[in-house]
Amino acid sequence: MNDFNPSPEFEEKVRKAVDVPSAKPEFVNKLRNELARRPVKMKPRFILKPVWAFAFVIVALTLIASAPAAVNALKKIFGYVPGVGLVENSSGLRMLAEPASLTRDGVTLTITNVFVYQDRVELIYSVQGIASENDGTQAEDGISNPTAFCGGVNPGEFMITDGDARLRLPDGTILERDYTGKYPQNIFAMQPVYEAAIPADVTEMTFVLKCIPWARLGATPENWELPFSLVTVPAGTIVGEPVIEVTQPVDEEPASSSTAEPVSSPKVTMILERIVPTDSNTVLYVHFNMENADPSLISIMPQSAYVIDSLGQKIPLRGGFIWQPFEHKVGNAFEFVTESKPADGPLTIIVDQAIAYYMPLYTDPPQATSEELSFTFDAGENPQHGQVWNLNKIFTIAGYEFEITSAQAVTFSDIETPSFIDGSQGYDYGYQFAVESDPSLGLSVEMDIHADKCWLSDVKTISPSPLLYTQLCRDEYPKGLVTVTVREMSVTLEDDLQVEWIP
Repeated sequence: MNDFNPSPEFEEKVRKAVDVPSAKPEFVNKLRNELARRPVKMKPRFILKPVWAFAFVIVALTLIASAPAAVNALKKIFGYVPGVGLVENSSGLRMLAEPASLTRDGVTLTITNVFVYQDRVELIYSVQGIASENDGTQAEDGISNPTAFCGGVNPGEFMITDGDARLRLPDGTILERDYTGKYPQNIFAMQPVYEAAIPADVTEMTFVLKCIPWARLGATPENWELPFSLVTVPAGTIVGEPVIEVTQPVDEEPASSSTAEPVSSPKVTMILERIVPTDSNTVLYVHFNMENADPSLISIMPQSAYVIDSLGQKIPLRGGFIWQPFEHKVGNAFEFVTESKPADGPLTIIVDQAIAYYMPLYTDPPQATSEELSFTFDAGENPQHGQVWNLNKIFTIAGYEFEITSAQAVTFSDIETPSFIDGSQGYDYGYQFAVESDPSLGLSVEMDIHADKCWLSDVKTISPSPLLYTQLCRDEYPKGLVTVTVREMSVTLEDDLQVEWIP
């Protein structure tokens, strides 16, 4: 029986006490730049969640007992914390007792959140007080001299972990940040995750950091150690805002047999899983499925979404997720946040554009061999800028046909460059491939050139066709027989997907 039952009056006082202002613009920009410097594909229509300082409040489960959806909320103990997302309280969740902070030479490092689950530790910290000339994302030499900053490497070199925080347990055990890519938030240097089972009696840890990510080496304090304490969250309580579990209607129609004819155009469905009404906005969690999906389908990523509230207001949705298909495989939930507070009453959630990603080489089991998705052309021993090779290579993925018609020798200056905030990074020579397909599909293709030091890529469409895919290499054009493999294909889904929520 849970005896942690604060009164509504007490809860309101706590909420006001821990109310947090918006993130400082310079800090948000720093994180955005930090992400952009890594080889991660992003779509600009979504805003990444910034990390900012906030405190936790444990809200008694009984506070939502009078709500119509209380029965659904009782099924799982989920809470929502801004800047963190869903927090599940199960199996002895432990969290940061209070923010821990340390200031050295005008630089303040603050541990704002820690969650200890059965199998992992999730941590968030922030840093303030670094002068712009010592911040690698703002300094003039941040691009030209990356190794002058913590964690910086020259293009093409292996990553170093000096800017990755570690955790030391009371018995001296050191926890290293997870590097498997299992946890999407790990893409942020200041949101590390540690995959480990922490003994139940551990209530103290020490944060250990060799140097602050992207801070100038020798000009900002290094070798940080900051102890912090943990508390166990009482069973049956919610961390943050209560989350409403949405029950889907049961489809009573019999399941189709295996002999049923496949649909000519795969049908995509959107499911609303959870909703979190807050004082300033509404948070939604949805996922997507596809009937008769090709086995090479990896992900369905929503690109344009909004809600219509009970007053007919159209409110845009911001996506609180990273644009990485492998991190959001079919069936995984996406977090959306309304840009303003909807009116009370029913909500209609609309996604009017999504992108389906197909990657036959990377499914389990693979749906194609590398040879089946590769082609070669003879670039000769001295390829010249502007030279063109006719290819006329036809491929079919998931029933969609496209033709790679030609390759052209290009340089970095030939492609659109605003998205490359670091310039060419030495990747100045490469090939641009023209791809023809049915314009109505919104089809896109990405490839890999089999040669040393080929990495930087660009995709653009000359309406209505062709698609131009470019991959650039360091130092020189790949020579002789050049082998290229199609890595992924995507199709734009324009049909409106809708789901209604009625409180």
